[in-house]
Amino acid sequence: MGNILNKIKVNSKKEKGITLIALVITIVILIILATVAVSYVFGENGLIGYADKAKDVAEADSTEEGKELTNMTDYLNKLLGGENNSPEEPFEPTPTPEPPTGGTAMSDMTNGIIEIKWLEGNTYNVTDKPNPPQTKTISNGTMELVKFDSSSKTWVPGTEYSYEKGTGSSDNTKSKWANAKVTINNIDSYFVWIPRYAYRIIYFDSAESKKAYQEGTLTETDAVANKKIIGYSDSRGIVDASGKKISGVTSTTKTMVSEDYFMAHPAFINDVNAGGWSSELTGIWVGKYESARSDANGTTTGSATTIKVQPGQTSFRNTTIGNMYTYSKAYSTDLKSHMLKNSEWGAVAYLTESTYGRNGTEIGFNTNSSYLTGGGTGTAYVDSNKLQSSTGNEYGIYDLGGGSNEYVAGYYNGSSALSNGSSFAIKGGPSNEYSTAYTGTTASSEYKYGDATYETSGWHSDRASFAYWNNSFFFRGGHYNYASSSGVFLYSSSDGSANFTANGVLINFSFRLALVV
Repeated sequence: MGNILNKIKVNSKKEKGITLIALVITIVILIILATVAVSYVFGENGLIGYADKAKDVAEADSTEEGKELTNMTDYLNKLLGGENNSPEEPFEPTPTPEPPTGGTAMSDMTNGIIEIKWLEGNTYNVTDKPNPPQTKTISNGTMELVKFDSSSKTWVPGTEYSYEKGTGSSDNTKSKWANAKVTINNIDSYFVWIPRYAYRIIYFDSAESKKAYQEGTLTETDAVANKKIIGYSDSRGIVDASGKKISGVTSTTKTMVSEDYFMAHPAFINDVNAGGWSSELTGIWVGKYESARSDANGTTTGSATTIKVQPGQTSFRNTTIGNMYTYSKAYSTDLKSHMLKNSEWGAVAYLTESTYGRNGTEIGFNTNSSYLTGGGTGTAYVDSNKLQSSTGNEYGIYDLGGGSNEYVAGYYNGSSALSNGSSFAIKGGPSNEYSTAYTGTTASSEYKYGDATYETSGWHSDRASFAYWNNSFFFRGGHYNYASSSGVFLYSSSDGSANFTANGVLINFSFRLALVV
């Protein structure tokens, strides 16, 4: 029993000794581990150091990412017209608020300037460049863009145009409007592209003030302050210098396409009552010359009722306005061919008068007594008559002053004397895509903006006489025998007959084609 107890005591001592040693060893190991851990965490290359470096990198990345996000936001705002794009944010077209009435009537509106802004596509957005010319495949012929070859004095396939702005008050003869050739039944005809645009007119108190404004020595602000500007024709209607609507002038609110009250010209818009169409147009093609019979040959008039548009041909005359309207529509249904309307004549006239045309210089007159288009036979339109065109060069539109009086598809619908135009004119009839009905007998009471009647009445001393009861149909441009009063702003009226005699001179009428693609 004693031996057993002694063994137990000995074993107890051994177990206590091993435990103490293990404890010491454990503590030493822990100290070593703690030292390593401290170094690993707090050392120069430890976890804390790496964490600090990671923080710096993350902050730098975050800053760069923020910059990139800011740049992307700015970019998207520019694309979408957001708040960071305020200097270039597109102007939203809206109906112009009705201006206050009681404006002072302008005693003389002849010292005016027409300002033009191009419109993009078929929208109301202002752009720096005109819409490119549009062509179309047609079933009974071809349509192609052409350019002038000066060596052969012919038009050849190709694209060359530049609607170039004039400067100062000098004549601009550098602008080249786009041209196209349409060939039907192997007969060529030529047309000029009028791109979609917006406009406004500024009226000045004198020719001197107008010239100073053109040459940049008189600003609009100073001109208003010094009463050099007497009024405007813009999206507010006809208003005086302070923007008040002038009483006695019938006008409606139009769509404003820029901050300074420019408005889309009605020849291009979806409004038949204003002279437009059933859709928005990017532009129109206008006959380069007065129409001729397809079998005309120089001074030989021909007898066909089909049409061609060429220089050096006797113009299509000696028929009623109703026949002219019918023959025009028959030219090409694919191209919606038609007799030029008052609004479309106005679109040509305003672009001609603008800095993109002759910059306020009056066009030359076609005084050829044989009614030859382009003012003479062959290449006379290039050799000697360039200043008769809307651009002062071969790329423009001819016969806008002189030649034959040109009927347009516009009439006073209150008249009973409409038989000569019965193919389109009806008493009490409405406007449509191909003709415009006027309900009044004076330019101010039946003011249709953009048609180059009331807004530009008397410019360049051109004759101004509105359609009325017995003379219910409009004609434009004037006659070769009355060149002093003829011009792109002439408007007058007739009963729609083939001709009439005045002062012993037989006065004839012709017409001009227009196309819509």
